[in-house]
Amino acid sequence: MMPINVLITCSNIHVKNMIDCLKNNYDGAHVNVYCVNSVEWDLPKEGECDGAFVVPKVSDESYFPTLLELCKKLSIDVVFPTTSIDLDAMADHKDEFEKYGIHISVTSPDSMKIANDKIALHKMFGKYMPKQIIAKYQSQLYRFRRTVDNKMCCKVANMCGGRGFAVIDDEKSLDVNLFHRFGKKHYISFGQLCQIVDKKDHDVIVQEYKNGLDYSVSVLADKGRVTHICGYVGYVLEFGSMMYAEIMPNEQAYDIAKTICEKLGIDGNACFDFILGDDGKVTLLEINPRVNASLNFVSNAGCNMFYLRCKQLLGYDYENDQKEINVGFKMKKYFETRYFI
Repeated sequence: MMPINVLITCSNIHVKNMIDCLKNNYDGAHVNVYCVNSVEWDLPKEGECDGAFVVPKVSDESYFPTLLELCKKLSIDVVFPTTSIDLDAMADHKDEFEKYGIHISVTSPDSMKIANDKIALHKMFGKYMPKQIIAKYQSQLYRFRRTVDNKMCCKVANMCGGRGFAVIDDEKSLDVNLFHRFGKKHYISFGQLCQIVDKKDHDVIVQEYKNGLDYSVSVLADKGRVTHICGYVGYVLEFGSMMYAEIMPNEQAYDIAKTICEKLGIDGNACFDFILGDDGKVTLLEINPRVNASLNFVSNAGCNMFYLRCKQLLGYDYENDQKEINVGFKMKKYFETRYFI
């Protein structure tokens, strides 16, 4: 197999694990990994990748011309967007890059419009999801609160990861022991929710709050057909990702993920986030149609979806690879300190 050159955009605190997936692949193939970000200190340290570059912000008109020139210079084969911020724009520029043999790992713009939009997703697949409204006025909140027995949470529509999410609980919002506590959710009062909605500076999604554990399903799909799938339960979450988790299949979640992939024509990596109830039933919360921070965990359990996606895009046989996943395999994350000038 020829060496593969990969570029990871919007490099963040999870990028080292992503690099490890590509470098330590099961084929022993040589993979060169390059990283870009608009913020220098978010880039991996020297020696962790084959090159790190500061580029303009995704919103800057010079971002894509700069990225394309860098990809041509480095002979990049595959580009992985790693955050929701640049997914839509990447999908729109996909053909432009492919003229030069550069594959951007995103699904089609049409499927992206649903999968990457929490409001559009609920309109199409609400039967799998909690009750939801887009709150514009306080009166809506009072009516909705009665329909869900005061069990509510909110999410700002255009923010990614754990940003913009809170559970509505008047008592816990005043419990100082929970303020910024590791692995605990953020709580606000109903009155604060009313104030947030009144500001009208963001679309605020208000959902019925479901008790349970966070459960995710990572998939690799080929134009709507799922070729690889792995589910895992998160016992502790922080920074929008699982800190302590266990590989645990759930057929209901798998069926939902496969159905949505087929209906939307999802292509490539995607992660489905659920709440897992005590009865084993799941409720869909959202989809991230991209590689996600827990894929290194899935890789160590036996299914390297990062590398499999490279093989898929580059036309290698991959569908029969890495089908055996270590059920019950656990992961716990630790942090290391980086020193630099």
